[in-house]
Amino acid sequence: MGKELGWEVRSPVDVAFSPLDQIELDGVTEPEAAGRAANRTELWQREKSHLAVEKTSWLHLHQFATSRGWENMFLVNGAVSVEWRLGWAAEIPRGYFLLVLPLEGVTGIEVSAGVLSSTVLTRAAQEHGVSIAVRPTVPVTVRRGQPIARIVLLHADSPQARGVHDDTAEAATVSD
Repeated sequence: MGKELGWEVRSPVDVAFSPLDQIELDGVTEPEAAGRAANRTELWQREKSHLAVEKTSWLHLHQFATSRGWENMFLVNGAVSVEWRLGWAAEIPRGYFLLVLPLEGVTGIEVSAGVLSSTVLTRAAQEHGVSIAVRPTVPVTVRRGQPIARIVLLHADSPQARGVHDDTAEAATVSD
């Protein structure tokens, strides 16, 4: 039942992934020059740093329309991962979360587990839709419709739950 809880997230496109070779340029005054010096041809700005990567075609092959125009489906995310913008939105009630989980049996890409709040999902719906973080580990082709992750709806109380146990009883059981 645990493996069937929630919904499967399926790839919206065929994409041939390859691992990213990236360097984070944090606090560099001339990131373009630093990227060239490291023999990286692309520079991606992320909040307070820049990520320099080699030219990778799959990062640019897939785009989708937004109110601001066409945007890339994949954005370099740091830690050799990408943000995969899936092209759909999720509307959940306030006080709930979506838990993103990797699927067993998916090889070649690692999906990062994460929690998306209703606030984040509302903002994402207005901008670019739901995103998941993935890290290509080997060259692999993911086909349109192929399951890539699982999402589970959680109430806000779920992450707060704690297990309670008696340390003394546990110690007595272990020593017997």
